[in-house]
Amino acid sequence: MNIARRSTAIVAVAVIALVGATAGPAFAASDKQIAKASTLKASDLSGSGWTATPHEESKDSTIPACAPTNKAGNAAQKYGAHSPDFSNTDGAKITNSVYVFPTVKQAKAYLAAYQLPTTLECLQQGLDQTLEGTGATATVTELDVSGAPKGTFNDGVGYQAVITAIPADQGGGVDVYFEAVAFRTGRAVTGFTTNNPGANYPETAQLVLKDIARLKKNLK
Repeated sequence: MNIARRSTAIVAVAVIALVGATAGPAFAASDKQIAKASTLKASDLSGSGWTATPHEESKDSTIPACAPTNKAGNAAQKYGAHSPDFSNTDGAKITNSVYVFPTVKQAKAYLAAYQLPTTLECLQQGLDQTLEGTGATATVTELDVSGAPKGTFNDGVGYQAVITAIPADQGGGVDVYFEAVAFRTGRAVTGFTTNNPGANYPETAQLVLKDIARLKKNLK
């Protein structure tokens, strides 16, 4: 599915890659409740120093390569719920979105938009624009998300961006690692974006697996 910038803005660019699907049958209120109940909770996070702020939606990108994910994201909003934006005193940032669609077909269509090659182009070009003039550079790559235990999820997608040489006077002085991942289980999709200084956030996989398990339980 993430969707990136100088730190907080880094997340904003790639959240584009974690919101959307095609329109279809009217959703049930209970599905919206399932989505909300399945989002990331403060109690899921380990360690101390975490704070939560209301999630701020990012605006559509004007980059042509982002058109498929813009369209998918806008169509999916009515099916989803978003966690708060969590951050801790070590500089980590985490947020999560969950979508419960009326049909499996719609959930597949949602994820397919983010599996297109244009998504990587969208993220790379968005970061390049954002970092222009800062002295920092970004490299975006696709992640291999196939390593989870069999039966954990149906399909998924993920991207990583490494932001290098952010000047210290802009709150940097250390590389920033960003990940955007999304996974489908049946007619639902859960997506995470993480942003962490120095290395990928070490507990992303555990949070994803915990959230998928909660989502499966809530869908029953």
